[in-house]
Amino acid sequence: MAGAFDNLKGIKRSSFFAGENENDNTSFIEKLIRYGNRIQTEKQSMQQSLFGDPGVSSVIKKPTVPAVEEWPKIILLDKEKELIGIYLTSHPLDDYKLEIENFCSKEISIKDIKNDIIKYKDREFSVGGMVTSAREGVSKNGKPFSTLTLSDYSDSYEFFFFGQDYVNFQKYCKPGLFILVKGAVRQKFRSEFYEFKALQIELLSEVRRKYVKSVTINLQLNIISEIIIEEIEELAKNNKGSTLLKFKIYDPESNLSLQFFSRNSKIELTDSMLKYFEERPDIGYTIN
Repeated sequence: MAGAFDNLKGIKRSSFFAGENENDNTSFIEKLIRYGNRIQTEKQSMQQSLFGDPGVSSVIKKPTVPAVEEWPKIILLDKEKELIGIYLTSHPLDDYKLEIENFCSKEISIKDIKNDIIKYKDREFSVGGMVTSAREGVSKNGKPFSTLTLSDYSDSYEFFFFGQDYVNFQKYCKPGLFILVKGAVRQKFRSEFYEFKALQIELLSEVRRKYVKSVTINLQLNIISEIIIEEIEELAKNNKGSTLLKFKIYDPESNLSLQFFSRNSKIELTDSMLKYFEERPDIGYTIN
């Protein structure tokens, strides 16, 4: 369940826990165990028989791998975390790397806030993460409240929402949501202690579309070729949107650059575009 058999090609993690069809209640992993046990039994039987047939194991039918879809990434990673205590394959936040690097405060993590919250008092900043737990309740005076625990790469922090904050942010108190929290370290109500108080919350999935106004592709003059031009043209055609597409062509030898933008093509900064840039480290990009 946590990936120990990922090196077996053609078998998904979800396959081990599925039946051959909807009416089959016996999982593939159970069938494999039974198959292995039967092979061992046949081998022992052959060793005890004078006329044992060495090819009898080939008659035993191997279990068929169920043709099922792999678990969604977040489910797959949750199972890893539940079983071994860490995210092993990747981290759920990896899908929001661009948002976290560009729209979260630099060099401030949840761990930093928890370790020395006084250091950040009266400062506003943004952190991104995943809601790992949430709950609702009623206070002693009968008023509703809610909480959510936000986890980033470093640590977790629990937010409490009362009054108008409850009205504004209760909808984000759902485990599995990925959110961007803009907040400030302020003194708690009628207390000498400080807290990181949420001022604004939005979904990380909406941040890119909402705040990325332009994408600039940075190209060195000496690498521009017909192939690269065709690749970028195809990329723009397959990722149409409302974001302005810009270019910066620069010559490192003369230290000169030229900037311009496309009048005809607007794009959406999709995951497929980001993957293209990852695979082409010689082509850079910046967002605004």
